[in-house]
Order: sequence, then C-alpha cells, then structure tokens
Amino acid sequence: MSAKRNSVPKVKEQLMLLGFEQSVNAANSSQMSEKERSLLLRRIETAHDIMSSEPGYDGLSFLHSGLCQTCLPHTKLSDNHSMWVRNSGRFTLMVQPGALNRGGKDVIHSGQSTEQYVGIPYGSKARLIMLYLQTEGLKSQVVELGDSQTAFIRSLGLPVNGGPRGSIAMIKEQTLRISRCNFVLQWQDVDEHRSKQTVVDARITDGLEFWNNADGAWAGSVRLNDRFYEHLVQHSVPLDKRAIAHLSGSSLALDLYALFAYRLPRLEKELFLSWQNMQNQIGSEFSRSYDLRKKIVPMLADVLAAYPHANIELVTGGLLLKPSPPAVKRTKVKGFTLVE
Repeated sequence: MSAKRNSVPKVKEQLMLLGFEQSVNAANSSQMSEKERSLLLRRIETAHDIMSSEPGYDGLSFLHSGLCQTCLPHTKLSDNHSMWVRNSGRFTLMVQPGALNRGGKDVIHSGQSTEQYVGIPYGSKARLIMLYLQTEGLKSQVVELGDSQTAFIRSLGLPVNGGPRGSIAMIKEQTLRISRCNFVLQWQDVDEHRSKQTVVDARITDGLEFWNNADGAWAGSVRLNDRFYEHLVQHSVPLDKRAIAHLSGSSLALDLYALFAYRLPRLEKELFLSWQNMQNQIGSEFSRSYDLRKKIVPMLADVLAAYPHANIELVTGGLLLKPSPPAVKRTKVKGFTLVE
C-alpha cells in the first residue's frame, strides 16, 4: 500500500526503549501541560502493567464477537422508538427498543393501555453493563448483580453519585433500556456450494429483571436469555479488564479496542480500514467521515496503550491494520477456563 504513513504515539515503543522508570521520569520532566502529563503517565502505567503481566481468568472481560464488530449509539438518539441497525461485512446487528406500560411521550396505544418506548441503550455506561453481563454470564447464566444498585455500580468500576447526571440515574436508565430491547444478531456464512444465513433473535435478558416489577426495588440478579447465552458461549472474545478500565470514559475508544481485539489476531495480511468504513461500522452518528477521523486520531494513543501489541498505522484515508498478537497474550479460553 502506497498511502502516506503518519505517526501514532505508541507508549509501547517508549517503554521498550527506556523502560518504565525512565519513561515516567521523561514524562515528569517534559514541558507539556499538567493535563497532558497526567494523560501520558496514565498511558505509561496502563501499557506497562499490561505488557508486564498476563491477566488471570478474573482479569478478563468477554464480549460477543458480533458486538466487537458493530456498536450501540454513542449518544442518546433523537427519539426512543426507532430501530438501531449496524452492519459489518456479513454481520448485522439490529436493536429494537422495548416498551413499558406507562404514559408520556414516544407512546403507542394498545387497547386500554398506553405503552412508552424506553429507547436504545447508548454511551460508555451501556457498554460497561453489556460487558459485565456477558463476562459474568459465561460463569453462570444467572448473573448476580450485587445486593444493591450501589454495589453493582461499583462492580462496573464507576463512582457512585446521585443527581440527574450522576452514575445512579445513568445506570438505571441504561439497565432499563438493555432489559427491554430485542437484539437481533444476523450473519451470513458463505461456502463454495451455497450461502447460509443464520439469524439469532435474542433479548439479552428475559424480562425486566434488573428491577422488581412489583415494588421497583433492585432485583439483585438477572438471567440471560437462553438463545443469547448459547450463542455467547460459542462466540465470545476475551478482553483485558485493565484495558477496559483505562478506556471506560469513552464509548468510541471502547468500540475501537473491541474491534481491534477481534480483528487483529485474525488477520493473515494487512487490511486497510477507511474512515468511511469505520463511519458505517462504529461511527455513523458522525455526519462526515472527516469528523470521525478528528475524533479517533487523538484517542489512538490511549487505545494503543490499552492494547500495546496492536500493530496499527495511521495512513492517508484511514487505518492500516496488520496481523498482531491477541489483546490477551498467550492465552486461550477453552469452555470457561483460562488455559495456557
């Protein structure tokens, strides 16, 4: 490929050249602003930690391979009743918002009842919840959420705070949206004889189980839908929890990390991923692919700190992906047990 390469700050190269202590000293003695220095030190610490030790099973998160290739919205959609559809190659994700029997806007009328759409889950909090459900779901189809909503929020690695924009209100909204949505996972397998299309129509959870319908109290556990659970067991991708924690404040960074963790170890040759392709796949809320580029380029340093062995080049028109070691090094997930 003849496209022009552009440099991407890679903490891995600095750590391999200078080591951890000298990298930290160099950052502390630099002329950058305090905010820039803090961000760099955090990248150095994350990359060093991930490069120095492999996670045990408890240090892993899991995500369905189809959800690594597509994404939920990054921000709240303009209405609560529209279906969300994203495509990646032969894979399609369709999310249909569910409804509750209550008044308000975005309502549908059915006989004597008034049902209100709850909308599509969105943002980094929705992704953290989805990761938690799938990670714990591989241990047991009935996922324990903790004794209270507060305990659950802490298990996601988030601070507990109230108010309209606090974590309590935001997590309650996203758990409600996830519980009520129908996720349709569809892909097409092609061989030399025929084309086979497989459709999995699965709600992530069965019913409104995050919250007790009778009194609105925290339920404490949630049961994954049978069909989704069976498919998750066969198609889950291991991710490093330390990387998830490093990127937890950005839904787009989490999506990039999951996409790279799925694609890079499976590559047999270089793959050019254009900004337009990425806009269709994980950034379609941006009106122009140029706007997506402006958002992605600054966060690549953080994503590559979280996945230090990712072999990616910033080139004219997009990213050049190269065969890379997996995000979880020298490990395989067999059944539910991490083995060497």
